[in-house]
Amino acid sequence: MFVKLSHNLSKNDPGWPGFPTYDYTPLTQISKGDVAYTYSITLFNHFGTHFDAPKHYNDEGLRITKLPLDTFIYEKPLLLEIKKSYEEFVTPSDLEPYADQLREADLLMIRSGFVSKRKEDPEGFAKRGPAFSADAAKYVMDNFKLKAIAVDWISLASYAYPDDGTLAHQYLFGKYHDHYTCIIEDACFEEIVGKKIKRVYAFPLMLEDVDSAQVTVIAEVE
Repeated sequence: MFVKLSHNLSKNDPGWPGFPTYDYTPLTQISKGDVAYTYSITLFNHFGTHFDAPKHYNDEGLRITKLPLDTFIYEKPLLLEIKKSYEEFVTPSDLEPYADQLREADLLMIRSGFVSKRKEDPEGFAKRGPAFSADAAKYVMDNFKLKAIAVDWISLASYAYPDDGTLAHQYLFGKYHDHYTCIIEDACFEEIVGKKIKRVYAFPLMLEDVDSAQVTVIAEVE
């Protein structure tokens, strides 16, 4: 059985404050006498569920099209329930009890529960989300070799704590280490709770010359 962990893109979804989101313009329409439907799409590459490659915060890092393909396949995914609300940090103390599991994992998925605010409170979801702290990012990089971390809020960083968010991204993207961990932001894990997760696959848009891009994430579960 396969379950989608990414959101469909909608013009009405919350986005990072101050940046564009997603829009489209019909070019041809069957309903207006054309032979096919076609659209022109405008899309901010960090809107919706998206995959952050190291280039995003590390100028020496790889762009999304340069990552090895196995970066997007996770044979040992780990889902942790770490409840967080507005402007709360994920810290090393949240992760330390799972150290043995993290050593075996290649993907860490954090179910904070904040995904419910995406529709209940879109402005709060965008501006006051949780954050994966810089201390937590350093702890991960010092101790584990994860391919990626996926979160169910808008960004690894919180809009409320920009400096800490910058440092957290820099840690994960290998600015201070000899390896990197990619990031999947604005995901949803509600449909895999209580299920055995066999594998997770991430299928990003392969856009040349940009750091990151939208991604479809699929879990194979039992």
